[in-house]
Amino acid sequence: MFKPLSALLLAALLCVPGLPLSARASVTLLIPSRPDLEQTPQPADEKQDKKTGDNAANKAETARAAAAAPAAKDSASAPQRQASAPETAPAGKDAPAEATASPAAADGKPAAAASPGNDGDGTGQETARPVPDIGQEVDVLITRMDPFRHQAEEMSMPQLFAVLRFDEHTLPKDGAMQPERADVLGDVEEAQYLDKKAWGANVALDKPGLYQFIIETRPWWNEAEQRYDQHYVKSFLPVYGVESGWEHPAGLPVEIVPLSRPFGLSNPCLFSGRVLAHGKPRAGALVRAQRINLEKCVVPSRWHEDTTVRTNDRGEFSLILNRPGWWCCTAIVEGTPLKGHDGDPRPLQIGSIVWVYVDAADGQRPAQTQPAKKKK
Repeated sequence: MFKPLSALLLAALLCVPGLPLSARASVTLLIPSRPDLEQTPQPADEKQDKKTGDNAANKAETARAAAAAPAAKDSASAPQRQASAPETAPAGKDAPAEATASPAAADGKPAAAASPGNDGDGTGQETARPVPDIGQEVDVLITRMDPFRHQAEEMSMPQLFAVLRFDEHTLPKDGAMQPERADVLGDVEEAQYLDKKAWGANVALDKPGLYQFIIETRPWWNEAEQRYDQHYVKSFLPVYGVESGWEHPAGLPVEIVPLSRPFGLSNPCLFSGRVLAHGKPRAGALVRAQRINLEKCVVPSRWHEDTTVRTNDRGEFSLILNRPGWWCCTAIVEGTPLKGHDGDPRPLQIGSIVWVYVDAADGQRPAQTQPAKKKK
Protein backbone atom coordinates (compact mmCIF):
# COMPACT_ATOMS: atom_id res chain seq x y z
CA MET A 1 0.00 0.00 0.00
CA PHE A 2 1.34 3.40 -0.99
CA LYS A 3 1.75 6.10 1.61
CA PRO A 4 -0.20 9.32 0.85
CA LEU A 5 2.96 11.32 0.07
CA SER A 6 4.27 8.62 -2.24
CA ALA A 7 0.93 8.45 -4.00
CA LEU A 8 0.93 12.21 -4.60
CA LEU A 9 4.46 12.13 -5.97
CA LEU A 10 3.54 9.28 -8.31
CA ALA A 11 0.44 11.12 -9.52
CA ALA A 12 2.49 14.25 -10.21
CA LEU A 13 5.06 12.19 -12.11
CA LEU A 14 2.42 10.46 -14.21
CA CYS A 15 0.77 13.76 -15.11
CA VAL A 16 3.89 15.51 -16.33
CA PRO A 17 3.08 16.77 -19.86
CA GLY A 18 4.59 14.56 -22.51
CA LEU A 19 3.76 11.19 -20.95
CA PRO A 20 0.95 9.42 -22.88
CA LEU A 21 -1.16 8.58 -19.85
CA SER A 22 -4.47 9.87 -21.15
CA ALA A 23 -6.16 8.47 -24.24
CA ARG A 24 -7.75 11.85 -25.01
CA ALA A 25 -8.26 12.53 -28.69
CA SER A 26 -6.32 15.33 -30.33
CA VAL A 27 -8.02 18.52 -31.53
CA THR A 28 -7.63 20.67 -34.63
CA LEU A 29 -6.36 24.17 -33.99
CA LEU A 30 -7.95 27.09 -35.89
CA ILE A 31 -7.10 30.42 -34.30
CA PRO A 32 -6.44 33.93 -35.65
CA SER A 33 -3.37 35.92 -34.64
CA ARG A 34 -5.59 38.22 -32.54
CA PRO A 35 -8.87 37.58 -30.68
CA ASP A 36 -10.45 40.83 -31.92
CA LEU A 37 -9.62 43.84 -34.07
CA GLU A 38 -10.57 47.34 -32.98
CA GLN A 39 -10.33 50.48 -35.08
CA THR A 40 -7.23 52.55 -34.29
CA PRO A 41 -8.23 55.91 -32.76
CA GLN A 42 -7.70 58.76 -35.22
CA PRO A 43 -5.22 61.46 -34.07
CA ALA A 44 -6.77 64.81 -33.18
CA ASP A 45 -4.97 66.70 -35.98
CA GLU A 46 -6.23 64.21 -38.58
CA LYS A 47 -9.76 64.57 -37.22
CA GLN A 48 -9.47 68.38 -37.50
CA ASP A 49 -8.15 68.13 -41.07
CA LYS A 50 -11.03 65.85 -42.01
CA LYS A 51 -13.56 68.17 -40.34
CA THR A 52 -12.09 71.18 -42.16
CA GLY A 53 -12.24 69.32 -45.46
CA ASP A 54 -15.85 68.30 -44.83
CA ASN A 55 -16.82 71.90 -43.99
CA ALA A 56 -15.17 73.17 -47.17
CA ALA A 57 -16.99 70.57 -49.22
CA ASN A 58 -20.31 71.51 -47.60
CA LYS A 59 -19.73 75.22 -48.32
CA ALA A 60 -18.88 74.47 -51.95
CA GLU A 61 -22.05 72.40 -52.30
CA THR A 62 -24.12 75.22 -50.78
CA ALA A 63 -22.61 77.74 -53.22
CA ARG A 64 -23.41 75.51 -56.20
CA ALA A 65 -26.98 75.09 -54.97
CA ALA A 66 -27.40 78.87 -54.56
CA ALA A 67 -26.08 79.52 -58.08
CA ALA A 68 -28.50 77.00 -59.52
CA ALA A 69 -31.52 78.41 -57.65
CA PRO A 70 -32.49 81.19 -60.20
CA ALA A 71 -32.37 78.72 -63.07
CA ALA A 72 -34.47 76.27 -61.12
CA LYS A 73 -37.02 79.02 -60.38
CA ASP A 74 -37.34 79.93 -64.06
CA SER A 75 -37.71 76.31 -65.09
CA ALA A 76 -40.33 75.78 -62.39
CA SER A 77 -42.49 78.63 -63.78
CA ALA A 78 -42.47 77.18 -67.29
CA PRO A 79 -44.85 74.30 -66.52
CA GLN A 80 -47.27 76.79 -64.95
CA ARG A 81 -47.39 78.86 -68.15
CA GLN A 82 -47.81 75.72 -70.23
CA ALA A 83 -50.50 74.43 -67.90
CA SER A 84 -52.75 77.40 -68.85
CA ALA A 85 -52.64 76.47 -72.55
CA PRO A 86 -55.70 74.13 -72.43
CA GLU A 87 -57.89 77.04 -71.33
CA THR A 88 -57.00 79.08 -74.46
CA ALA A 89 -56.73 76.20 -76.89
CA PRO A 90 -59.37 76.07 -79.64
CA ALA A 91 -62.34 73.84 -78.93
CA GLY A 92 -61.94 70.28 -80.10
CA LYS A 93 -58.14 70.51 -80.10
CA ASP A 94 -56.06 68.33 -77.84
CA ALA A 95 -53.84 70.07 -75.39
CA PRO A 96 -50.09 69.94 -76.06
CA ALA A 97 -48.39 66.98 -74.47
CA GLU A 98 -46.37 69.29 -72.24
CA ALA A 99 -49.58 70.64 -70.73
CA THR A 100 -50.37 67.30 -69.10
CA ALA A 101 -47.27 67.53 -66.90
CA SER A 102 -47.91 68.92 -63.45
CA PRO A 103 -45.63 69.55 -60.48
CA ALA A 104 -48.28 67.96 -58.24
CA ALA A 105 -48.65 64.23 -57.70
CA ALA A 106 -51.83 62.34 -58.53
CA ASP A 107 -53.09 62.76 -54.97
CA GLY A 108 -52.73 66.53 -55.18
CA LYS A 109 -49.68 66.66 -52.92
CA PRO A 110 -46.38 68.10 -54.10
CA ALA A 111 -43.93 65.49 -55.35
CA ALA A 112 -40.98 64.82 -53.06
CA ALA A 113 -37.73 66.23 -54.36
CA ALA A 114 -34.54 64.25 -54.31
CA SER A 115 -31.97 65.45 -51.82
CA PRO A 116 -28.62 64.24 -50.54
CA GLY A 117 -30.43 62.56 -47.64
CA ASN A 118 -33.01 60.82 -49.83
CA ASP A 119 -32.78 58.00 -52.32
CA GLY A 120 -34.30 60.18 -55.03
CA ASP A 121 -37.58 58.26 -55.35
CA GLY A 122 -39.48 60.28 -52.77
CA THR A 123 -39.46 57.58 -50.11
CA GLY A 124 -37.22 59.54 -47.78
CA GLN A 125 -35.01 56.50 -47.25
CA GLU A 126 -31.35 57.25 -46.73
CA THR A 127 -29.11 56.12 -49.55
CA ALA A 128 -26.81 53.28 -48.52
CA ARG A 129 -23.21 54.40 -48.59
CA PRO A 130 -20.49 52.03 -49.79
CA VAL A 131 -18.38 50.57 -46.99
CA PRO A 132 -14.74 51.66 -47.39
CA ASP A 133 -12.00 49.04 -47.59
CA ILE A 134 -10.35 48.97 -44.15
CA GLY A 135 -7.26 47.24 -45.53
CA GLN A 136 -6.70 44.89 -42.56
CA GLU A 137 -5.49 41.30 -42.44
CA VAL A 138 -5.00 38.48 -39.96
CA ASP A 139 -2.88 35.33 -39.83
CA VAL A 140 -4.68 32.04 -39.14
CA LEU A 141 -2.93 28.95 -37.75
CA ILE A 142 -4.23 25.46 -38.57
CA THR A 143 -2.76 22.33 -36.99
CA ARG A 144 -3.59 19.25 -34.95
CA MET A 145 -2.42 19.02 -31.37
CA ASP A 146 -2.82 17.79 -27.81
CA PRO A 147 -3.76 21.05 -26.02
CA PHE A 148 -2.86 20.05 -22.47
CA ARG A 149 0.57 18.65 -23.32
CA HIS A 150 1.13 21.39 -25.91
CA GLN A 151 2.30 18.84 -28.45
CA ALA A 152 1.60 19.07 -32.17
CA GLU A 153 0.84 16.25 -34.59
CA GLU A 154 1.33 15.90 -38.32
CA MET A 155 -1.72 17.12 -40.21
CA SER A 156 -2.80 16.86 -43.83
CA MET A 157 -4.09 19.94 -45.59
CA PRO A 158 -7.79 20.56 -44.78
CA GLN A 159 -10.29 19.95 -47.54
CA LEU A 160 -12.29 23.11 -46.75
CA PHE A 161 -11.28 26.52 -45.44
CA ALA A 162 -13.76 29.38 -45.72
CA VAL A 163 -14.39 32.79 -44.18
CA LEU A 164 -17.90 34.07 -43.45
CA ARG A 165 -18.62 37.76 -42.79
CA PHE A 166 -21.75 38.84 -40.91
CA ASP A 167 -22.97 42.34 -40.10
CA GLU A 168 -26.25 44.12 -39.35
CA HIS A 169 -27.17 44.01 -43.06
CA THR A 170 -26.89 40.21 -43.38
CA LEU A 171 -30.28 38.88 -44.46
CA PRO A 172 -31.93 35.46 -44.18
CA LYS A 173 -32.99 33.27 -47.09
CA ASP A 174 -35.07 30.11 -46.72
CA GLY A 175 -34.74 30.41 -42.95
CA ALA A 176 -30.92 30.68 -42.89
CA MET A 177 -28.69 33.75 -42.74
CA GLN A 178 -26.70 34.47 -45.90
CA PRO A 179 -23.33 35.99 -44.93
CA GLU A 180 -20.63 36.95 -47.39
CA ARG A 181 -18.49 33.87 -48.01
CA ALA A 182 -14.96 33.51 -49.33
CA ASP A 183 -13.39 30.09 -49.94
CA VAL A 184 -9.71 30.62 -49.21
CA LEU A 185 -8.29 27.09 -49.26
CA GLY A 186 -6.04 28.19 -52.11
CA ASP A 187 -4.35 30.71 -49.78
CA VAL A 188 -3.25 28.05 -47.30
CA GLU A 189 0.51 27.48 -47.07
CA GLU A 190 2.48 24.76 -45.34
CA ALA A 191 4.12 25.83 -42.07
CA GLN A 192 5.86 24.36 -39.03
CA TYR A 193 4.36 24.33 -35.53
CA LEU A 194 6.17 22.67 -32.63
CA ASP A 195 8.38 20.90 -35.20
CA LYS A 196 5.40 19.33 -36.94
CA LYS A 197 3.79 20.04 -40.31
CA ALA A 198 1.05 22.61 -39.94
CA TRP A 199 -0.79 25.10 -42.13
CA GLY A 200 -1.31 28.83 -42.15
CA ALA A 201 -3.00 31.54 -44.17
CA ASN A 202 -3.07 35.31 -44.34
CA VAL A 203 -6.71 36.40 -44.60
CA ALA A 204 -7.71 39.84 -45.89
CA LEU A 205 -10.29 41.76 -43.86
CA ASP A 206 -11.68 44.36 -46.24
CA LYS A 207 -14.79 45.40 -44.28
CA PRO A 208 -15.96 45.67 -40.68
CA GLY A 209 -17.94 42.63 -39.59
CA LEU A 210 -18.13 39.50 -37.50
CA TYR A 211 -15.90 36.94 -39.21
CA GLN A 212 -16.32 33.19 -38.78
CA PHE A 213 -13.42 30.99 -39.88
CA ILE A 214 -14.42 27.41 -40.69
CA ILE A 215 -12.49 24.33 -41.80
CA GLU A 216 -13.26 20.71 -42.56
CA THR A 217 -10.38 18.28 -42.11
CA ARG A 218 -9.77 15.16 -44.14
CA PRO A 219 -10.63 11.95 -42.25
CA TRP A 220 -7.50 10.33 -40.81
CA TRP A 221 -6.86 6.91 -39.35
CA ASN A 222 -6.57 6.75 -35.55
CA GLU A 223 -4.41 3.71 -34.98
CA ALA A 224 -4.78 3.70 -31.19
CA GLU A 225 -8.59 3.69 -31.36
CA GLN A 226 -8.89 1.69 -34.61
CA ARG A 227 -11.22 4.24 -36.18
CA TYR A 228 -11.31 7.29 -38.45
CA ASP A 229 -11.47 10.81 -37.02
CA GLN A 230 -12.67 14.00 -38.71
CA HIS A 231 -13.09 17.55 -37.40
CA TYR A 232 -15.33 20.49 -38.28
CA VAL A 233 -13.81 23.58 -36.67
CA LYS A 234 -14.68 27.26 -36.37
CA SER A 235 -13.50 30.39 -34.60
CA PHE A 236 -14.61 34.03 -34.49
CA LEU A 237 -13.10 37.47 -35.04
CA PRO A 238 -15.07 40.68 -34.38
CA VAL A 239 -13.70 43.50 -36.55
CA TYR A 240 -14.27 47.20 -35.82
CA GLY A 241 -16.91 46.66 -33.17
CA VAL A 242 -19.33 44.47 -35.16
CA GLU A 243 -20.63 41.55 -33.11
CA SER A 244 -23.84 40.45 -34.85
CA GLY A 245 -23.52 37.01 -36.41
CA TRP A 246 -21.84 34.81 -33.79
CA GLU A 247 -25.20 33.26 -32.87
CA HIS A 248 -25.87 32.00 -36.41
CA PRO A 249 -24.84 28.54 -37.69
CA ALA A 250 -22.14 28.33 -40.32
CA GLY A 251 -23.90 25.49 -42.14
CA LEU A 252 -21.46 22.72 -41.19
CA PRO A 253 -22.78 19.13 -40.99
CA VAL A 254 -21.91 19.07 -37.28
CA GLU A 255 -21.21 22.26 -35.35
CA ILE A 256 -21.38 24.05 -32.03
CA VAL A 257 -23.48 27.23 -32.16
CA PRO A 258 -22.70 29.55 -29.23
CA LEU A 259 -25.52 30.58 -26.91
CA SER A 260 -23.24 33.08 -25.16
CA ARG A 261 -20.96 35.56 -26.90
CA PRO A 262 -17.71 33.76 -27.81
CA PHE A 263 -15.40 36.78 -27.45
CA GLY A 264 -14.82 39.59 -24.98
CA LEU A 265 -14.48 36.98 -22.21
CA SER A 266 -12.56 37.27 -18.93
CA ASN A 267 -11.74 34.42 -16.58
CA PRO A 268 -13.60 32.85 -14.99
CA CYS A 269 -16.52 32.86 -17.41
CA LEU A 270 -19.47 30.72 -18.43
CA PHE A 271 -19.59 29.54 -22.04
CA SER A 272 -22.78 27.98 -23.40
CA GLY A 273 -23.58 26.44 -26.76
CA ARG A 274 -25.82 24.11 -28.70
CA VAL A 275 -24.64 21.08 -30.66
CA LEU A 276 -26.28 20.67 -34.07
CA ALA A 277 -25.99 17.60 -36.28
CA HIS A 278 -27.36 18.24 -39.77
CA GLY A 279 -29.23 21.25 -38.43
CA LYS A 280 -30.93 19.44 -35.54
CA PRO A 281 -30.04 19.58 -31.81
CA ARG A 282 -28.05 16.55 -30.66
CA ALA A 283 -29.08 15.37 -27.20
CA GLY A 284 -26.64 13.46 -25.00
CA ALA A 285 -23.54 14.48 -26.98
CA LEU A 286 -20.24 14.48 -25.11
CA VAL A 287 -18.64 17.95 -24.96
CA ARG A 288 -15.10 18.47 -23.71
CA ALA A 289 -13.38 21.80 -22.90
CA GLN A 290 -9.58 22.01 -23.11
CA ARG A 291 -7.12 24.87 -22.81
CA ILE A 292 -3.77 25.19 -24.59
CA ASN A 293 -1.38 24.59 -21.70
CA LEU A 294 1.42 26.92 -22.82
CA GLU A 295 2.84 26.99 -19.28
CA LYS A 296 2.83 23.16 -19.14
CA CYS A 297 1.26 23.25 -15.70
CA VAL A 298 1.11 19.99 -13.77
CA VAL A 299 -2.32 18.85 -12.53
CA PRO A 300 -3.29 16.41 -9.74
CA SER A 301 -4.81 13.81 -12.10
CA ARG A 302 -5.64 13.22 -15.73
CA TRP A 303 -9.25 14.21 -15.00
CA HIS A 304 -8.00 17.77 -14.47
CA GLU A 305 -6.73 18.01 -18.04
CA ASP A 306 -10.19 18.91 -19.34
CA THR A 307 -13.82 19.43 -18.34
CA THR A 308 -16.51 17.14 -19.73
CA VAL A 309 -20.30 17.51 -19.88
CA ARG A 310 -23.18 16.12 -21.94
CA THR A 311 -25.83 18.07 -23.81
CA ASN A 312 -29.43 18.19 -22.59
CA ASP A 313 -32.52 17.29 -24.62
CA ARG A 314 -32.18 20.56 -26.58
CA GLY A 315 -28.54 19.91 -27.41
CA GLU A 316 -27.38 22.63 -25.00
CA PHE A 317 -24.39 22.67 -22.67
CA SER A 318 -22.53 25.09 -20.39
CA LEU A 319 -18.91 25.07 -19.22
CA ILE A 320 -16.76 27.20 -16.91
CA LEU A 321 -13.55 28.50 -18.50
CA ASN A 322 -11.45 29.35 -15.47
CA ARG A 323 -8.06 30.40 -16.86
CA PRO A 324 -6.91 32.90 -19.51
CA GLY A 325 -5.84 31.70 -22.95
CA TRP A 326 -7.24 29.80 -25.91
CA TRP A 327 -9.92 27.22 -25.15
CA CYS A 328 -11.60 24.69 -27.40
CA CYS A 329 -14.95 23.01 -26.86
CA THR A 330 -15.28 19.71 -28.72
CA ALA A 331 -18.57 17.88 -29.26
CA ILE A 332 -18.27 14.20 -30.20
CA VAL A 333 -20.73 12.67 -32.69
CA GLU A 334 -20.58 9.28 -34.39
CA GLY A 335 -20.47 9.48 -38.18
CA THR A 336 -21.14 7.06 -41.01
CA PRO A 337 -18.48 4.30 -41.07
CA LEU A 338 -15.78 4.56 -43.74
CA LYS A 339 -14.09 1.77 -45.67
CA GLY A 340 -10.81 0.77 -44.04
CA HIS A 341 -7.54 -0.28 -45.66
CA ASP A 342 -8.72 -3.89 -45.56
CA GLY A 343 -11.99 -3.03 -47.29
CA ASP A 344 -14.10 -3.48 -44.16
CA PRO A 345 -16.14 -0.58 -42.71
CA ARG A 346 -14.48 1.23 -39.82
CA PRO A 347 -16.08 3.61 -37.29
CA LEU A 348 -15.92 7.36 -37.92
CA GLN A 349 -15.87 9.77 -34.98
CA ILE A 350 -16.68 13.39 -35.81
CA GLY A 351 -15.52 16.23 -33.60
CA SER A 352 -17.19 19.64 -33.81
CA ILE A 353 -14.78 22.20 -32.35
CA VAL A 354 -15.19 25.88 -31.50
CA TRP A 355 -12.29 28.05 -30.28
CA VAL A 356 -12.67 31.00 -27.90
CA TYR A 357 -10.15 33.29 -26.22
CA VAL A 358 -10.39 34.19 -22.53
CA ASP A 359 -8.59 37.27 -21.21
CA ALA A 360 -7.07 37.54 -17.75
CA ALA A 361 -9.26 39.09 -15.07
CA ASP A 362 -6.87 42.06 -14.75
CA GLY A 363 -7.33 42.89 -18.44
CA GLN A 364 -3.67 42.30 -19.29
CA ARG A 365 -3.33 40.54 -22.64
CA PRO A 366 -0.05 39.10 -23.97
CA ALA A 367 1.42 40.90 -26.97
CA GLN A 368 1.11 37.64 -28.93
CA THR A 369 -2.00 35.55 -28.33
CA GLN A 370 -1.41 33.04 -31.14
CA PRO A 371 1.16 30.28 -30.55
CA ALA A 372 4.28 30.99 -32.59
CA LYS A 373 4.64 29.24 -35.93
CA LYS A 374 7.14 29.45 -38.74
CA LYS A 375 6.85 28.93 -42.47
CA LYS A 376 8.44 25.86 -43.93
